[in-house]
Amino acid sequence: MFSLRDCLAKSCFIGLSFVLLTTFGPASKAAEWPDIREAKAIAEEGFIYGLPIVMNYAVMYAYAVDKDSGQFKAPFNHIKNEARVFTYKDTAIVTPNSDTPYSFAWLDLRAEPIVLSVPPVEKDRYFAVQLEDGNTYNFGYIGSRATGNDGGDFMVVGPDWQGDTPKGIKKVFRSSTQFSLAG
Repeated sequence: MFSLRDCLAKSCFIGLSFVLLTTFGPASKAAEWPDIREAKAIAEEGFIYGLPIVMNYAVMYAYAVDKDSGQFKAPFNHIKNEARVFTYKDTAIVTPNSDTPYSFAWLDLRAEPIVLSVPPVEKDRYFAVQLEDGNTYNFGYIGSRATGNDGGDFMVVGPDWQGDTPKGIKKVFRSSTQFSLAG
C-alpha cells in the first residue's frame, strides 16, 4: 500500500534530484557539485517549498477524487456542505477546526472558469469563502470583510484563462494553479 509517508519521501527525493540535476547536470565537474552544507540547504528549501504542495494534493485526492478514501466529500466543481463539525476521525486535513461547520468545493479550472454565487447575508452576520490554490496560497476571499454582505456572482479562473468577464460578475479571482479550493 502506498502511504502518505511514501508519497512525501518520494516527492522530496524527486524534488531534490530535480534541483540538483537541473542546477549541476550530469556533465558537471565534481568541483561544481555543492558541498554537504549546500546540499543540506538545497534539500531543506526543496522540502519547505514542496511539502505544502504534496500535502494539499493528498487532501484534494482524498476529498475530490478517491471515493473510497473514507474522507471523500464531493467530486470537482460540486459543493459539499458538512452538516457536522470535524472530529479526530477526519484525518485528511491535519488540524481542521473542531467547532466550525465547513462547506468545500474543489474547483477544476482547466476547461473553464467557475462562477460562485453567494446570497446576501444579514449585515450583523459574518461569512467568508476562502480561495486557496494548489500551492496553499490564499489568493482571494469572498465575504463580509472582503466583498461585503450583499452577495453576488464571483468568478474563479485558472492561470491561463484569457476571456472577457461576463456582465454581472462582481470580481474575478485568478488562481495560480488549475485546481483550487473554495471553502
